[in-house]
Amino acid sequence: MRRIAYLGPQGTFSEQAAKKFLGEEQAEMFPCRTLYEVCRGVADGTYTQGVLPLENLLEGSVNPVLDLLLDFPLISIQAEIMLPVVHHLLARTDSTFSDIRTVLSHPQALAQCRGYLNRELPGAELVPVESTARAAQQVAKGSKDMAAIGSLATAAHYQLQVLARDIQDRPNNCTRFVVVGLGHAPDQNASYKNVRYKTSLVISMIDRPGALYSILKEFSRQGINLTRIESRPAKTYLGEYIFFIDLEGHTQQPELKEALPKVAALCQTIRILGCYPACSLSTCFNYSRTEESLDQLRADIDIIDRQVIELLGKRLQLVRKIGKLKKNPACVRDPGREAQVISRIRRLAFDYGISEDVIESVYRILMDHFVDIQIKQITS
Repeated sequence: MRRIAYLGPQGTFSEQAAKKFLGEEQAEMFPCRTLYEVCRGVADGTYTQGVLPLENLLEGSVNPVLDLLLDFPLISIQAEIMLPVVHHLLARTDSTFSDIRTVLSHPQALAQCRGYLNRELPGAELVPVESTARAAQQVAKGSKDMAAIGSLATAAHYQLQVLARDIQDRPNNCTRFVVVGLGHAPDQNASYKNVRYKTSLVISMIDRPGALYSILKEFSRQGINLTRIESRPAKTYLGEYIFFIDLEGHTQQPELKEALPKVAALCQTIRILGCYPACSLSTCFNYSRTEESLDQLRADIDIIDRQVIELLGKRLQLVRKIGKLKKNPACVRDPGREAQVISRIRRLAFDYGISEDVIESVYRILMDHFVDIQIKQITS
């Protein structure tokens, strides 16, 4: 039976992510006091795997986790989980909203509710603690002027009432968790053709002009989509950085097999943090918030439609520039390039929960239109 470690105590979003990862599988679950304890326990074999929060839609990366991935080179990312995050204001059952003078929670949760707290509780003291569940635990044992930010599961576990619901500053809040273990993912060598994979890297480079560009160029040449790039201090000299990169694809795919050795030759160091099945972003999206009216939702769609047309206009401008560089109408159509574009947009459609076939049909119509424009440019 697997032994899964997560940031405790019971009731944290990390526990929810661990349960989502396991599904129906039975496993022993161990709440840890710190993220460091999670990683140390996995590294020394105490736990089979650990669950770590890596980045949030509103507040970005959890920097201490990035540092821990560097500090424990034996562990690697084996899976990812996208968890919708909804925050509520929790208090003792004998508290009222007007009683609240202190709000406790994890720093990320406090930051994700910053606007609500400034607006509704401007005089409250904000106290960061190790986790949302730890905050609820302290409120349950504390005075009636204390409140915590946490989930409904946390409220139920610590027998707290919900003073205010859904208090995060943006809808569709989501946190990406990763599962770490010793070695590679158990199914990494399985067929990747029917499963979308993601590969995570960390690289360091010689400080010179164009160093990062030269690396990104190798991925671009192979049509590899980078989904995230972030720098962290190298902790050697001021101004030196390392880069965390997430990209689409499996390390055994031809494009990545060709690109990675070339990238490695340009780096001081390169380490593959993990190669693992990718989650769909659509699992975090929820557009059914009841407080939004039909008119508001349609107005949002109108804005997006305008942005789509504007971007297509910019794409047409680039198509015309490329057309000027082509001299022969027979060379306008590039089947290899078109196949690369279709493959990429199908992956993006999957990420956002859109029909891949519908998106491909739309893009093929657009490409036929753009080809006609370039041919007319050359022949006119």
